[in-house]
Amino acid sequence: MMKIKKMLMTLATGLVAVSAHAATDVKPTEFNSVMKSAVFSVTAKGWSDPAFGDAGWTHSGQWGTVTATKGQTVTITAIADDKGIHPGSSVWYRDPIKDTAPDNYVVDHFYPQNANLFKNKATDESTPPVALGNIIMKYTAHGYDKDKNIEADADPMLNGKKDGIAGKLTISFKAKYDGTYIFVVGAFNPDASYVPVLGADGKAVNPKVAVKVSVK
Repeated sequence: MMKIKKMLMTLATGLVAVSAHAATDVKPTEFNSVMKSAVFSVTAKGWSDPAFGDAGWTHSGQWGTVTATKGQTVTITAIADDKGIHPGSSVWYRDPIKDTAPDNYVVDHFYPQNANLFKNKATDESTPPVALGNIIMKYTAHGYDKDKNIEADADPMLNGKKDGIAGKLTISFKAKYDGTYIFVVGAFNPDASYVPVLGADGKAVNPKVAVKVSVK
């Protein structure tokens, strides 16, 4: 699986089809001039899971969208409640011409963190499946919290970022195009001392990450 993941990483400048499964509805939070922040529920390894070739699990993070004009700077800040959690995030541009599917759908149940993604003639997971159109997601930015991360240099392709604060990640990019950008926030490589909080049912409660988005 690691070889597959590395191959996808090296193809980051091209369009990558990642599987034959149906497209996945991620129900993203729409960030705008009114909705500037939200609390996301993630899993400790969802943005890069070693059990699955270090790919990201689509439903182990939460998703958001933001609209920007070419030349504007978009900044995404993610701060975990538990500093033993290291947020990770990836951003893609939804092409308004070629991307004919609704923006709440992404290509699959997993994703490479820094590759362009596409799925022609995508369908949803209903029975019978409903045609959605084409999904074209152009890679824009990615990174993870490198502060006090014990495996911070294990994979430089994941783009670790340091700001001196463990549990915090900031990603900024200048919009190359007008339109919608979709992003995921998850987590990567929790501290060895991290202990999940258990709910009343005895199951682990997903860590919370406060997400703020600004467009200037």
